[in-house]
Amino acid sequence: MRPWWPGRAYRLRRRTWQALPRGCRERLRRVLAGLARRRRAALRVPLSLARLVVLDLETTGLRTEHDRVIAIGAVAVRARSLRHDDCFDRVLRQARSSPAANILIHRIGGQAQLAGGDPVETLVDFLEYLGDSVLLAFRAEFDAAFLLRECALLLGIAPPLQLIDLAAILPALFPGTQNVTFEDWTGFLGLGGANRHHAVADAYLAAEMLLMALDRAIGLGLHTTAEIPGIERAHQWLGSSHFRA
Repeated sequence: MRPWWPGRAYRLRRRTWQALPRGCRERLRRVLAGLARRRRAALRVPLSLARLVVLDLETTGLRTEHDRVIAIGAVAVRARSLRHDDCFDRVLRQARSSPAANILIHRIGGQAQLAGGDPVETLVDFLEYLGDSVLLAFRAEFDAAFLLRECALLLGIAPPLQLIDLAAILPALFPGTQNVTFEDWTGFLGLGGANRHHAVADAYLAAEMLLMALDRAIGLGLHTTAEIPGIERAHQWLGSSHFRA
């Protein structure tokens, strides 16, 4: 399997890949091979046993074509338990700090941005941390666009990641609400939200949402991780009334 994208940007991404340290390329080959080999098997794991990873990113802005990832936060839910010993919390070193208005949102100061971890190593570490687990995020299209762009720019790869959107799953499992935003759902589910816009803190909150969603899904007769994307599609295509309790 080629680890870079074909098409117009093929040569650029190939050069990016070839410029990586050899050890980094070997690690990525193992990650990509594992994703390709185990992806389907992972989606058939019983919900009561599965490892699911909830992702949150902090970025320099909202423009996926220009802005960059500043921090990656992720928390694992395994066997329907939130694992405090199984999380990922890293700041990616920036060439220059983001504007003051952006820092006020995520509170990662200029010094912390300039002193962050090597972006290439951090991305590889995250992909290894993720493994073949199911990946979820609230408003997943945002996180997916930024994560895949960083992988293309820094690693020269397009990992076969499928991000499932908690913002679609929740209204399908809890129909009849007017909840839209992250804050709407934390309030509805009785979760705290004092430390918003900190990557791993938001990932913890989203993981708590996921735990409640899993309890609801199992109560409705869903059994494996393969059925989670179906909840998302049912909400998107048929509306939340498809899953009324």
